Amino acid sequence: MDAGKTTLTESLLFHSGNIPDVGQVDRGTSHSDVLAVERRRGISVRSSALCFDWHDLRINLVDTPGHVDFGAEVERSLRVLDAAVLVVCCVAGVQTQTEVIWRALRQRDLPVLLFVNKIDRLGADPDAVRDQLRRELSAHIVSVDDVTGAGDLTATVSGAGQDTRTALCEAVAAEDDGLLERYLADEPIDDATLRQSLASSVEARRLFPVLCGSAKSGAGVKALLTAVDDLLPDAPGAVNDPVSAVVFRRDRDERLGQVAAVRVFAGSLKTRDRIQNLTADREEQITQIKRLSLDRLEDASQLQAGDIGFLSGLPDAQIGDVLGDEGPIPAVVSWSQPLLSVQVSPTDDAQLTDLLAALRQLSAEDPLLDLRWHDDERELHVRIMGAIQTEILTEILQTRFGLKAKIHEPTVIYKETPANAAEGAEAYTMPKPCWAIVGLRIEAGEPGSGIEFHSLVDKIDIHPKYQNEVRQFLPTALSQGIKGWEVTDLRVTLFEGSHHLLHSRPGDFKLATHMAVMKALQAGDTTLLEPMLAFEIRGHSDLIGRITSDIINMRGQIEPAKIDGDVFTLTGRVPLATSMDYVVQLSSLSSGRASLATQFDGYDPCPADLGQTRPYRGISPLDRAKYILWWRGAIKDSIR
Repeated sequence: MDAGKTTLTESLLFHSGNIPDVGQVDRGTSHSDVLAVERRRGISVRSSALCFDWHDLRINLVDTPGHVDFGAEVERSLRVLDAAVLVVCCVAGVQTQTEVIWRALRQRDLPVLLFVNKIDRLGADPDAVRDQLRRELSAHIVSVDDVTGAGDLTATVSGAGQDTRTALCEAVAAEDDGLLERYLADEPIDDATLRQSLASSVEARRLFPVLCGSAKSGAGVKALLTAVDDLLPDAPGAVNDPVSAVVFRRDRDERLGQVAAVRVFAGSLKTRDRIQNLTADREEQITQIKRLSLDRLEDASQLQAGDIGFLSGLPDAQIGDVLGDEGPIPAVVSWSQPLLSVQVSPTDDAQLTDLLAALRQLSAEDPLLDLRWHDDERELHVRIMGAIQTEILTEILQTRFGLKAKIHEPTVIYKETPANAAEGAEAYTMPKPCWAIVGLRIEAGEPGSGIEFHSLVDKIDIHPKYQNEVRQFLPTALSQGIKGWEVTDLRVTLFEGSHHLLHSRPGDFKLATHMAVMKALQAGDTTLLEPMLAFEIRGHSDLIGRITSDIINMRGQIEPAKIDGDVFTLTGRVPLATSMDYVVQLSSLSSGRASLATQFDGYDPCPADLGQTRPYRGISPLDRAKYILWWRGAIKDSIR
């Protein structure tokens, strides 16, 4: 979003007395941009964590990327936060990504401060941006300061003047019955009482203070630090509670090897502790602990509730794994979804094995990359969010691994859903030893429902452990449908089947499930689904006719336009497949007088004559004999 988050982080570190000079994003000297590609490009690619002190308060600060292509990093970061500071540009105002992150923050039910940055930029209008925040985000956003000289390099911030303070008193009193009585009785309300009541409303998520400033000049930065101290609640959890922590990043250290970044919500973790990995259902032993000190890692004997640190000794820990008790850990808030797939190939064929190893490591650090190796074609494929991510991926492969790679043209990721209800059955009883008889009925579910499983089979016919194998294997069985794409939004009912007391094994029911699923999909056919984007276009009114025509030609849906003077705003939905290059076309068409912002907005049925099908990767379960031979190891695995 280019709202200045990383610059603000530098300014917070400087004005809190933790660094002697402010690092510069454009010079590659910022403390939170640690990757070479971040320093060179001046953008955040991965979330970074810093720890610093302000008076008696220890602050763990997580600086997240702003660009939509790296939304998965924001998702993972939200899970470990106690509160958030949402940074908005005083010139650009509320952008589509701002709204996306705001909804995620509200879904996580986090206390939020807002910081309107860049008040010293030409065109800055803090009053208009604050009004826009209240109009487009929440009516409960309240101003706590005033700006003088907005749009000039000398812009300054002061405490609330009379009008701002009156409005703030009214907003706070509306949420505090005791204060309301005093206010209506025209009793004076001192600043300390007002601030204490405001802090209670912030903690209860009833009010959201907005502060203004300039990270570049430092205006308003100390006021923001004070607001973080005074208005945001302390971290929950106690040191004496049962340990509870979550892995939110994986990194590779040159000396330590694989390390897991964790947030501790309760209890404490010590070196040599054995801890239950609840997600993976295994015990882990911590061999070394590193604690954040500013942007550096220091040896530590333990981590306590509220800390962020790095653990060695958990080489197989995955992002999202829960360590210990899951009770205090927030649920995952998810909105990012890769919509494109690209083939990655080395410029030198001799480096294919090295490229595969590098991409496996990057995929472990970012699971949404979802690395796929297709042995038959000897091709590597990864999933991405957008074009910027491919550029960054190329640079990381070059700078971190010394590999030159080619990123091929992206392919839209389609999905499938059942077109008609149908049944499929499989009796896998030969050659012995094996026995699994499975009958499945498949029908379309509600959009966005994923996979729903029901069983009508008695435990006498199919033992519960085998029914569980059917349920757990369904995502794998549905990873490719008859049109070559993942099948989603469906109900699967196990309506008949049997096991054998002597011959049945868990793997038998996985095989039978896969074959029964494909038979049912073939019998009922599937509908191709395409990803849709919600868009917002703002531009000069003389462009509205041409842009409207473009959207219609892209099979888009348009809401009635909003006109404000010479500026229009168009919103609606458009297929990703037809609009991937439109941001470039719009820039050329408008000579920079129009902007486009998009976000993923679900999957819709694709017209029958459009879209893209692809062949089944590997050996299809519909080729029954060959698939059984592959499953039993008689044919080389051609999928992984």
